[in-house]
Amino acid sequence: MKNNKVMIGALALSLGLVSAGSAAMASPAAASTTYRTVAVSAPGKEGPATINNLTVRSIIPLVVHAKKIYTYANNGGIVYQPELFMYKGQEFRYLSNDIGTKPQLLNYIKKAFTHNAAAFYAQTQFLEQNGRMAQVNNDIGNSLAYEQATARMISKNATTAVYELSVPHKDQTVIDTVTVKLKKVSGYWRIDMSPDALF
Repeated sequence: MKNNKVMIGALALSLGLVSAGSAAMASPAAASTTYRTVAVSAPGKEGPATINNLTVRSIIPLVVHAKKIYTYANNGGIVYQPELFMYKGQEFRYLSNDIGTKPQLLNYIKKAFTHNAAAFYAQTQFLEQNGRMAQVNNDIGNSLAYEQATARMISKNATTAVYELSVPHKDQTVIDTVTVKLKKVSGYWRIDMSPDALF
């Protein structure tokens, strides 16, 4: 039985179904409760973050997960030929059908962010036009490698936390310091700041 568990764990790790950090943890129970969120998934198909034990190690997979969600929303979802329109002198594009309405967009963002953070992001970075969500037609983001970040806890209590991340750029020449505010929602940690402020 023990060999079967080891083989299943090795298979899951090799397929990218769990983070390498979870395999390194001593307690299997701690690994399942702390890291079970970071399964590989197609863009736009990410599940909700389920990290309930926030540590300097578990915050990194949470932030990486949140960046994937931000990137997908920020790129308008999967749109091969965007439907464009002009609004107040700027070119906008509609979001893909899976995040194309305000409730869909909010539900998607709330997989890693609090309701207030998601609502602020939707209100300030998107436009609701004819019942559909749209955004300015350009792609932005940064070149920070969050998967290689290290974390330091600044403050933490039962429901809120602040961590400071040291995040290298993808070319490894510069390291940026990023502050992440978090809140516990229904037993799981969510980022409590607008995605565009973090990424």
